[in-house]
Amino acid sequence: MRGGRAYLLRQAITGPAMRVPARRVVALGLLVGAGMLAAGFIAATTAVAVGQGPVRFTPATAFAFAPAPTTGYVVALTNTTADVVAKAGKRALVEAPPRVLVSRITLPRQRVDLAIAPIVAGPGKSDLRPELPRAPLQAPPLAQSTESPDTRPAIALLIDDLGMATGRSARALTLPDAVTLSFLPYGPVSQPLAAAAAAKGHEIFVHLPMQPQGDADPGPDALMAHDSDARLRDKLDTHMAALGSTVPIAGVNNHMGSRATASRRLMDAVMRGVAERGYIFVDSLTTPATTGRASALAHGVDFMARDVFLDHRQGADFILVQLAALERQAQRHGVALAIAHPHTETLDVLSIWVRGLERKGLRLVPVSEAVRLAGERRQMLAMAAR
Repeated sequence: MRGGRAYLLRQAITGPAMRVPARRVVALGLLVGAGMLAAGFIAATTAVAVGQGPVRFTPATAFAFAPAPTTGYVVALTNTTADVVAKAGKRALVEAPPRVLVSRITLPRQRVDLAIAPIVAGPGKSDLRPELPRAPLQAPPLAQSTESPDTRPAIALLIDDLGMATGRSARALTLPDAVTLSFLPYGPVSQPLAAAAAAKGHEIFVHLPMQPQGDADPGPDALMAHDSDARLRDKLDTHMAALGSTVPIAGVNNHMGSRATASRRLMDAVMRGVAERGYIFVDSLTTPATTGRASALAHGVDFMARDVFLDHRQGADFILVQLAALERQAQRHGVALAIAHPHTETLDVLSIWVRGLERKGLRLVPVSEAVRLAGERRQMLAMAAR
């Protein structure tokens, strides 16, 4: 320990050591040397692919922790290395809670069928941008069930702002699979983490950058109220392709957008693109003047507005108050949707809170299921009013 920070790699390891705060949620390191796989990263298979998992691996003893062996999901790949996201064992670091591990592991010398195009270095600080095949991706067909429907009140959690901070974004993957994850299309690690999240079973959204009121920066190529229709279409297509070429996308929600969502012309352009792709639109409700619902209705887009923001103020006490309001909303209306962000405190609280839903008679569902349930409820209320 030095200056309150933990060195996760010993100096003897080749490559730059990365420092992260001991209380942060990620342990990020580089494992170098073909001999590290002797204990079995690819113990039972000769093929490795992005999104593959869970796979067993044993990290090097040079790490300051040794959850060996453990399992993970492949998020990036070259001809010689694989980057793996995994949940480390208890107390992976001194005085630190369980956390996510991102490791680069050297593949064995024997031939490995990569199954996809190799990863190539991209601009910026990340080398995790895959050069992906252009074949269309499709979600697996839904399994037919003979079980009676679950009528318990349903809660959907949408975690957005993902793809920028590697550690906090990776930790979101340790939440239950029913949690929907929304990635910023320009995030330096959005593509590989979205691939891992989809392989694990999470529903994936595009967190669409849109113009806010004021001077806040929504990121590159945000949809602006002054953009022409053609420019809006180009930006939308670019953002959709950034993740849509990586994983199946279920929907879109706005990043910022308090000015953009108040523009009916802009929202009509968005909804046309969303409708063409068969996506859902979730309105983050960053302004009461939003035209999202009316535009979605006009274009036949499945739509839902968030009911509760969990962490627009920081602090565990505030988050718990918001979660209680979310539970009441679900019990009153049968379904409720909350949006949260990958803040350390938020993820700490949610990782505990989700374990108590069963005892409260509640269930966690993906956003698409919440949209379906909300639509059924509207239909029932409309029929009852006739």
